[in-house]
Amino acid sequence: MNAATTYSPPYHRRHHQHHHFQLPPPQSQPSIVSIPTQKSILDLLNSKPATFSLQSLAQIHALALKTGHFHDHFVSGTLLKCYANPRFHNLDSAIQLFRNVPSPNVFVHNVLIKACLDNGEPLQAVWLYYELMMNDAKPNKFTYPTLLKACGDGGIVAEGKQVHCHVVKLGFAGDGHVKSAGIRMYGYFGMAADARKMLDDEDDDDAVCWNAMIDGYFRCGDVGSAEEVFDEMGDLFDEMPDRDEISWSVVIDGYIKSGFYKEALEVFNTMQSERIRPGKFVLTSVLAACAHLGALDHGRWVHAYVRRKKKSIVMDAVLGTALLDMYAKCGRLDMAWEVFESMKEKEVFSWNAMIKGLAMHGRADDAVELFFEMQRRKFRPNGITFIGVLNACAHSGAVEQALKLFNSMENVYNIEPEVEHYGCLVDCLGRSGRLEEAEELVNSMPIEPNPAVYGSLLGACRIHGNAELGERIGRLLLELEPNNSGRYALLSNIYAKAERWDDVAEVRKLMKERGVKTNPGSSMIELGGCVHEFKMGEGCHPKMKEIYSTLKVMIERLEMEGYVPNTSQVLFNIEEEEKETALQYHSEKLAIAFGFISTKPGETIRVVKNLRVCDDCHSAIKLISRVYGREIALRDRVRYHHFRDGTCSCKDFW
Repeated sequence: MNAATTYSPPYHRRHHQHHHFQLPPPQSQPSIVSIPTQKSILDLLNSKPATFSLQSLAQIHALALKTGHFHDHFVSGTLLKCYANPRFHNLDSAIQLFRNVPSPNVFVHNVLIKACLDNGEPLQAVWLYYELMMNDAKPNKFTYPTLLKACGDGGIVAEGKQVHCHVVKLGFAGDGHVKSAGIRMYGYFGMAADARKMLDDEDDDDAVCWNAMIDGYFRCGDVGSAEEVFDEMGDLFDEMPDRDEISWSVVIDGYIKSGFYKEALEVFNTMQSERIRPGKFVLTSVLAACAHLGALDHGRWVHAYVRRKKKSIVMDAVLGTALLDMYAKCGRLDMAWEVFESMKEKEVFSWNAMIKGLAMHGRADDAVELFFEMQRRKFRPNGITFIGVLNACAHSGAVEQALKLFNSMENVYNIEPEVEHYGCLVDCLGRSGRLEEAEELVNSMPIEPNPAVYGSLLGACRIHGNAELGERIGRLLLELEPNNSGRYALLSNIYAKAERWDDVAEVRKLMKERGVKTNPGSSMIELGGCVHEFKMGEGCHPKMKEIYSTLKVMIERLEMEGYVPNTSQVLFNIEEEEKETALQYHSEKLAIAFGFISTKPGETIRVVKNLRVCDDCHSAIKLISRVYGREIALRDRVRYHHFRDGTCSCKDFW
């Protein structure tokens, strides 16, 4: 870089251009022309730092050293901030640079503490605070928000309490940013009472602190208290808006993380009625709730709103990815692809979401093709990318493709397979009936298999009726996860399929002794912007009588077409007629019956189920789609099933 031409003082150029001022000979004033000022170096570092390469940063670093400006703490601190940008994965170099800063002041320490946190090293951030205290560089109010967050992220309770003591001792307890960070920290620790005490220590009408308290309650699993604080905020403020967009966003996000998706949408609707304009972060959370519930109408509304507000709400990679994920999970893969293609900004997570969407719909070839296309567009796959593409292979039986991709992780992409990747491969082998290879892979894994890996193998045993291996793996899982009801149900299914009713009874007895409750199957259908949920045995829906009547007529017509209930998976040794009755009222059948009486002929019925669809329902819905000429899109716990003209998109491979 030619410093003399790049950084020549602007007044020289201005005089020369407008007044034809004749510069003196170069040798008479070389220092004025060639030596950049502290301001010019800072301006250079602060001008679009996101576009820097390490090479260009090294050049500026060299310039700062050569001119002596590196000794200026603002220059060295700003340079440090650029080196520590997470996209460089270069924290070690930033720390090495810090070690060469002469007598670093609190600004430089603060920069590196935040850099450690941004790079996922919270414990390193706390250690640097210790160094700061040992170097007599007094911390300031900007030190503690980052430091308290580092303690929370790192889960270091004792150190977090010590830092809180320092905050009080140094007189920063009343600062809103410090206080809100402390409240969040205690929320991360699950210590709601300490968080509330910190909030109540001084009179505080800072909405940031109250929002942090709501978030803290949600993190502690105390949804009721979170709701109370949110309502309390409405009574607290007189002269300022009581609950801003952030407050609503915290509640919506808290509901979603706590699994209360319908409640999240209800709060969003209330927010709309109070004329609070949702921003990008709220909309992203709402789209996540829509995706989980299969609430396509709500999701479409959000999409239309973003289009209307395109001047104030930018469709960036985060919002665009949330939108395409919603469409994919609501069964509209065509719309998901349309959003993906129209996104001007894409990140690796955007490609990952689209690959995952294709996988969910059984489009393995398209998922693999997109995997290679992202590389042609200069996006490097990561571990999550491989989980998506391996799942795609598992859902379509593409074993050889899965093996090839798995082997390329280390050999080609330098990505060490983690337990999730092994789980995907075990699932792929198992679903395809290659149980011996799947078991051999589990036994030869270089890392300890987790329950999910064993669960994939157990699921394969159920599909292919291997009771011997299933029993061995199932018993192991009951010891690893004694409170997971799904493991008991799967082992019971294997026993029931083999008509080993004594073993079924033994598993049920064990569940009772351990106090394990079965996760009931539920199915949801959205109509007119309202999400209706159905559970087997529950009759609280206002149209339940009409639903049962419609379902009875449907079953009778299916029987005329040759439908015979598949009772092999009913987990009771009861009469065949009772088994058929139990199957008739499965939640997905109730949801479909409600769809029939609530939609126009020919309209697609979309249902979301929380568990894997059973064999009987799968066969029945295929027949319903042919007999009634209806397309039915059903998302279960594993994937999407598109039923049309008596066939399913999964080709009976699920």
